[in-house]
Amino acid sequence: MKRSIISSCMGLVTFGLLVFARTTVAQNVPTDPNGGCPIPATTVASFFESGSVTLNGVAKPADSTQVLAPNCGFFQWSEQMFLWLTSPAPASYGGNSLVMFSPKFFTVSPPDSTGGRTFLPNRPGLPLRMQLRKTELGPHGLPALLSRSGQVIEVQRGVPGRPVLPLVRLQNGAMVRLGDVRQGPNGQLLFFDLRGRQVQVRKLNPPPVIRPRVETPNRRMPVVPLSAFREAIEARKFFVNRHPIFIDATGSVIDVEPGQADDSVLISQGGSLIYYITAVNDVFAYHRTMQGTAPIPFANTIIFPMNMTDANAVKTFAATKGHSIVDPQALAIETKSSWIEASSVPNPGDYLQVTATIPTFDKSDPNNWVPNGEKTVNLVMVGLHIVGSTNGHGEMVWGTFEHLGNASNATYAYNSTTAGTKLINQDTSGSWLFTPAGSTGPFNVAHARWNGTAITGSPAGTPIGSSAVLRAKPWGSNDGTGNPPMSDPTTAAPLNTQVISANASVIS
Repeated sequence: MKRSIISSCMGLVTFGLLVFARTTVAQNVPTDPNGGCPIPATTVASFFESGSVTLNGVAKPADSTQVLAPNCGFFQWSEQMFLWLTSPAPASYGGNSLVMFSPKFFTVSPPDSTGGRTFLPNRPGLPLRMQLRKTELGPHGLPALLSRSGQVIEVQRGVPGRPVLPLVRLQNGAMVRLGDVRQGPNGQLLFFDLRGRQVQVRKLNPPPVIRPRVETPNRRMPVVPLSAFREAIEARKFFVNRHPIFIDATGSVIDVEPGQADDSVLISQGGSLIYYITAVNDVFAYHRTMQGTAPIPFANTIIFPMNMTDANAVKTFAATKGHSIVDPQALAIETKSSWIEASSVPNPGDYLQVTATIPTFDKSDPNNWVPNGEKTVNLVMVGLHIVGSTNGHGEMVWGTFEHLGNASNATYAYNSTTAGTKLINQDTSGSWLFTPAGSTGPFNVAHARWNGTAITGSPAGTPIGSSAVLRAKPWGSNDGTGNPPMSDPTTAAPLNTQVISANASVIS
């Protein structure tokens, strides 16, 4: 079992990247970071039950009841949790492939007609059930994304046969129909009318959302406040030259964070849809069960266990239900993982693998794939999102891991021992799971969407296809200003160095 995963994440939380893969092309983790958050070899060895780094060895969960010093303590927590969750499940967990799919974890069902979900016990010997990976819904049940200024945008679903016209308001107040949209040299969108003349569109410029911030030694990390979700802005969406454009009710263009789209599903260059599963550990599941079966109001704040007193209360409750929690010190853990079919990659042995039942589609119409059943196949992991409560952080922290062969990196910088601040330029050459060789973009624009009854091309009427994916924030950070990452990639060098050093030391 090879833990062939790269990480990128952002926030107060953790970052991590583990173990190299023999992919046709893979992201190299720099081996010369200057400082940062290296993890000593003896510490990495202590992650394993055997006390040494062991092929297919069982790792222990991090003790989340300990105080984690920003930022390095969070990175180490993330790396250990990754190794633990992807370990072969030991007998004490009931077996069943990986720890995160053992009987000590529960699969979270998709939402039912009322929005409710169920914790489904994992059964050894039975395949997992996975769904299509797509975007989350906002507070009003519409696909949601974030504007650059921090507002939550909810996208109205289109009416079949009535496409949204590409009408936008200009800065002079006039309405114009767009004829073309192109990507400028710095990633910005340029707008043109039907005569090919460049026009200046009016953009929605609400005051930036004031985000609560968490202090770390290097910068203040913002989080999206609950009020931003309650005050979501409704938007409409259309495409011009395959660029998704979002407008508000007045026709003003809304700048959104890169790579976001509503109801989108992604397809690898090898033709596999991405499948998705959420699983939680027993501390999480029984803590939620302790709250009762009634829906928890959206505005309510839930604090997850932060210490052994909290964890032991959950353990005692679980015992009354006939369940034994063996690692309460891990506290509450949630995982969200993404997978593609093993048959779609040339080197499935370089990935974590599971057997799962997935939906199948009649693909005879290239513009409209209709569900026609399901099948049980081997899948390989392309991404893992780890969320957990820790001492002092009942709201949870998180880290994200990606496979080294997923996609090309945008330009980034880090502090090196050999060249000071070193700039690593974007390079899309070679063969990747989600980046076409030599692609120049546009990047991170989905070309398929799931409307609940079928997968259709995006924009409507176009063939369903894969996207050109670029990892815009290779190590979880942009330039720290809220601008596109390419505005000054060297500004994020100190934070990138922390993440790179943690990864490089674990890999070594």
